[in-house]
Amino acid sequence: MSALSASWRRPAATEGPEYDTDPELALAAVLQLLSRFPARRSPAVAQAIAGHFRVIGTDPRLSACVRECAARLVGDWEAYAVLGDAGDGGHDPRARH
Repeated sequence: MSALSASWRRPAATEGPEYDTDPELALAAVLQLLSRFPARRSPAVAQAIAGHFRVIGTDPRLSACVRECAARLVGDWEAYAVLGDAGDGGHDPRARH
């Protein structure tokens, strides 16, 4: 099992798994979510992406350019989540997220 997979199974003290001790995990997680979004186009995945960008955008341990980019993307992904709720877009409601 990879370190990233193992960290998802342990409860964390902050917004995400081990993000308090390893902020790059939030970046790795959002990259993985982004790669899955085109196949699912799920409002839940879009909201998870927005949440990860929010965490990344407020973590002072990450570089300013990464934080600024992430903070700018939060609103876009929140909008994708709302648009996904308004229209199915081919999403199978039985699909797991």
